[in-house]
Amino acid sequence: MDIVDSQVHLGPGGAAEMVAALDALGIAAALIDEYWMGTPGEPFYRLQNGATRTTSPTAELAAWTWPGRFSYLVRVDPRDPELAAVIRLARDAAHVRALRVSPGMTRAELRDFADGAYDEMFGLAADNGLPVFVHLAGQSQLIERIVRKYPDSRIVICHCGMPPGSALAPIIARMEGLPDSEAHWRAVSAEPHDQAFARTLRMAEFAQVSLKWAHAPVGFDAAGYPNSAARPFLRAAVDAFGADRVMWASDVSANQTGESWAELLFAVADNPELTAEERAWVLGGTARRWLDWAAA
Repeated sequence: MDIVDSQVHLGPGGAAEMVAALDALGIAAALIDEYWMGTPGEPFYRLQNGATRTTSPTAELAAWTWPGRFSYLVRVDPRDPELAAVIRLARDAAHVRALRVSPGMTRAELRDFADGAYDEMFGLAADNGLPVFVHLAGQSQLIERIVRKYPDSRIVICHCGMPPGSALAPIIARMEGLPDSEAHWRAVSAEPHDQAFARTLRMAEFAQVSLKWAHAPVGFDAAGYPNSAARPFLRAAVDAFGADRVMWASDVSANQTGESWAELLFAVADNPELTAEERAWVLGGTARRWLDWAAA
């Protein structure tokens, strides 16, 4: 099976250990979101207006060093005064497959997203043929306005579209850093899973929207291989979106529930509730198609 991991973090440093792990697990390729875990958001530099502009030195080097094994995405800030140029550069870079935004990390950014602050970015991404990965922390319904405004857009909902689970909510709260952050995100994480996931499933109506199946163990309180409690939700996602619009990602470097890379992979690869064809799409085919990434 042609397996593609549609989100791993890498950097700083080289990718040799990751290549060895990919080989051991039989994973053909991985999409890197360069995000230095010890210093969230880096590598980036801050612009005069306060916006950030990311760089991807480790991911770029890995993609050139191991052709076909790695591509990467570019995080963008909608406040960047040179946003159009940044997105054109991403489009023309040899190994960039997509953009990513994460307004779901704070309530202020979620409000900005709802109020249209990200609209220009989505329009530019559509014009340049780049899909956008979007993390909205349980507020997937906010995508509907975007896809109606930009029908040529391609949007990938990150992390199953779920609110942060009980293990992730304290981390989000610390990153937001407001006096009521802990109470707020704890309450958000307590929403019934069926109710929260229903908002994600409604986005299956739009053909230009797909789903990244990542952080299911924390999002559905399904910790521990084989993450059995998440299986009904994956079945529902495949039934709603179609297997060719659901892509697996381990995000193993930021996995709050402790499963190994192998366990995150085989929780899907050995899932008896999926057909062999569905597993082939979820574990690689969807990423290949949505990212325009031909197998080596």
